[in-house]
Amino acid sequence: MGTLGSFFALNRRLSRAITPDHFHEVNVFAAYHKIGAILLSHPETRIVLDVGAGKKWHFPEHYKAWYGIRLIGLDIDGAEMSDNALLDQKIECDAVERIPLAAGSVDLVMISSGIEHFSNNQNFLNNAFEVLRPGGYFIAQFPGRYAPFAVANRLLPKSTSKKLLATSMGETAEHLGFTAHYDRTNYSAFRDMARLSGFKVVYHLPGYNSSSYLEFFVPFYVMSYLYDSVMNAVGLKDLAAYNLWVLRKPGEIDLPEFKLYAWK
Repeated sequence: MGTLGSFFALNRRLSRAITPDHFHEVNVFAAYHKIGAILLSHPETRIVLDVGAGKKWHFPEHYKAWYGIRLIGLDIDGAEMSDNALLDQKIECDAVERIPLAAGSVDLVMISSGIEHFSNNQNFLNNAFEVLRPGGYFIAQFPGRYAPFAVANRLLPKSTSKKLLATSMGETAEHLGFTAHYDRTNYSAFRDMARLSGFKVVYHLPGYNSSSYLEFFVPFYVMSYLYDSVMNAVGLKDLAAYNLWVLRKPGEIDLPEFKLYAWK
């Protein structure tokens, strides 16, 4: 690591050291794992579709055996799933075009940090709705369209945004460099798409913690953290940096004991 790399690494350590613990705990990534674990544990959850499965499932391996889950992975790049040993079935396709599974055959659709890469999210939601059984659930977390980094990613030339990504995220940049469209990923637009597809909105959590992109330089990070804090206090959902959604396909088979509303 060169001098500049060491400087950025030091700034990242300092930025993380001055960040309150709750900043990480309340974000949508933590909520995705907590609520996802509840949905996976329900007796009616047997067939799970992980969209954008990639190299690794986002939950502990033992969940599959504990809950008797059959895990199906879907990714537009089949090579990304080649080492994902937890998948019982691997499907290489574009989820925006179609999901090649029988209608009503899936209990739970999950997607973590993938919706921002889809060119038409209305089509994707329609496809997810079709493969879910009545009463089945959909959970997703993804960046908001108007997050500062999302706006910059759309406005800057691709070569420039990749360089900034490499600088800001360091070793993890290679996993975040896929083309992002942010198609209607703000709160109101996504809510309207979900309803148009036929989903019932069970839960939405906005996240305003986007400052990790600027950890490489403490002054930038502090300014971003202050911005995030103001956005969190104001609570404008359309300006949220991240969103977590739980949707349900209406039907006779339901999970009435889930009390997600209590978390609002």
